[in-house]
Amino acid sequence: MGIKPTQHGIKVLFEQNHSFRVPKYQRGYAWEDPAVIDFLSDIARCLKARETGGRSSHFFGGIVAVKTDVPDSNRTQYEVIDGQQRLASFVLLAARLSQKIAQVIAGTTADDEQTDEDLLASKFLSETLKHLQRLYLSYRDNFGMSYKDVPKLILSEADGSFFQALLDGEPLDSERASHERLETAWTLMGAFIDDTIFEGGDTAGAERVRILVNEVLEFDCSVIFMAADSKREAYQIFQVLNDRGVQLTDGDLLRARTMELLDTPSLLATQDKVAKRWDEVLRFEPGDVDDYLRWYFSSNEGKRPSSSALADDYMRVRFKLQDDEALTVAQGNAILREMKGMSEAFASLETMGEGEWPMKSDPKVTQWDRDRLGMLVTHLRHTNAMPLLLALTKLTPPRFAEAVSMIERFVFRYKTIGNAHISPMTEIYHRNAKAIRDAPTTYKLKTLRDQLTELLAKNVPESLFRAKLKETQYTTRGGNSSIRYMLLALEDYRDWVDDGAAGVPKCKDKTTVIDFGNTTIEHIYPRSAKAGEKIAALEPLKDTLGNLTIFGPLENSKAGNKTFTGKLAMLKKSKIRMNRDIGDMTVWDAAAAKARTATMIDLAVKVFVP
Repeated sequence: MGIKPTQHGIKVLFEQNHSFRVPKYQRGYAWEDPAVIDFLSDIARCLKARETGGRSSHFFGGIVAVKTDVPDSNRTQYEVIDGQQRLASFVLLAARLSQKIAQVIAGTTADDEQTDEDLLASKFLSETLKHLQRLYLSYRDNFGMSYKDVPKLILSEADGSFFQALLDGEPLDSERASHERLETAWTLMGAFIDDTIFEGGDTAGAERVRILVNEVLEFDCSVIFMAADSKREAYQIFQVLNDRGVQLTDGDLLRARTMELLDTPSLLATQDKVAKRWDEVLRFEPGDVDDYLRWYFSSNEGKRPSSSALADDYMRVRFKLQDDEALTVAQGNAILREMKGMSEAFASLETMGEGEWPMKSDPKVTQWDRDRLGMLVTHLRHTNAMPLLLALTKLTPPRFAEAVSMIERFVFRYKTIGNAHISPMTEIYHRNAKAIRDAPTTYKLKTLRDQLTELLAKNVPESLFRAKLKETQYTTRGGNSSIRYMLLALEDYRDWVDDGAAGVPKCKDKTTVIDFGNTTIEHIYPRSAKAGEKIAALEPLKDTLGNLTIFGPLENSKAGNKTFTGKLAMLKKSKIRMNRDIGDMTVWDAAAAKARTATMIDLAVKVFVP
């Protein structure tokens, strides 16, 4: 490779006759708060050393770029392959400092009484403002017979407009995670300038600005600048280099590989369309993108991708490509179709990950049905089924709702209470996801139900489920949401049980929806009984299932630490049936608590099946 590395101070890097552009295949701004804080701390250390008569240099890493010519201009433009985060952060710092200097200048009027020192500082800041803008922010370029100011750094299409708006002091609304990171970096840099550079007033600030601009940035902050000879070299370098410890995600690598293969004259229009789809796919947090890639692959292929070679699996299996092959127009169109499918799927995964219903409204699907997804994903925290749920969106809304409710009941018994191994369950999910995609109109949910039922019988049989429920107790250390979930579920399915519990569990009254977030667990015999009200036989049973019920927030507040007798009136009037059942009792003793535990376990055995 024809790469000639040279070490430059930041000022020297920017003052040369060129500008920088981040190409469309690059990821967005990736530095989180800690990386920006480290960046500013490195600069602050260099600044402090200069203030005390010393010097502390800092190497900020490498900048890898490929040289491109600008038509009708003597300016060279470099496409940034690695080092976007550093370049963008230095430009953000220069813009934030320029903004602060402009505010200081604007706050000083001719009528102000100023010392000679103040006047000198004000004049210096005015000159420095021009210097910063000319050096780091814009370049006065000559195109034929006209001049135009062009940005010194242009970020990729996804971040470009937002980044420039920040620099211009006219921030836009954030639309993606990288925008939020840019905005956070902008805020942190403003705090650094206010608290470190201008600490002690404008005159002291002017002196620190001088040290920062003319000494620290010119001599102490350096980078290695490496210019590649061709785009192909640049793409290859991009796949192996990292930005300040922020590892490239599999999504970043896939974007680079697909964009490289599409970088031929006959496919440039397709490349632009694919780039827009990649922007949609990579707008999420890196961890979410990796999860979505795995779930999407599993949902379509019916098996897990390789944990160490996800990008390779996508290239080979989903895109059906090799890195070194020349693409046809048909292959380019196939990539675009796959990207469209990924973009739509990722949007659905985001929606479902928040417990929100991903499908169109349907009169046969009630709010209770829609809430099942939130119960599964948010309260039971079961994201392992995401590949299957994604495939299930290919069915009708009523069938999707039925499947979600089935999985919800299964998961509580299998994983939440049974704590059984997830691998057999995951294999069933993936196998059925593929079957649904292969034949969505003829697929029968009974297939999934039978397989889950068989797995329960093998790994969490009724005897084990009963034993674990008997051991389940309320704890002051938290983690009681599974008990609250179970109590609500038993309430929902109570009418079905009373009617004989025939067939698949059903909620017979879906008009009453109890909000999980607005309920609390209540002890029938108080957990902290007052002196003189304690019952020795009930003390060992107070945290068992039989002594627990659910209240709304207002009921919980009124109940306080009252005895069973003190709660009776409230229990009798409750909208929750299990509370009214308790209110029908005349006494609450150890026998009653034990009997209710047995009753609840009997109910659970009937309800928590697919």
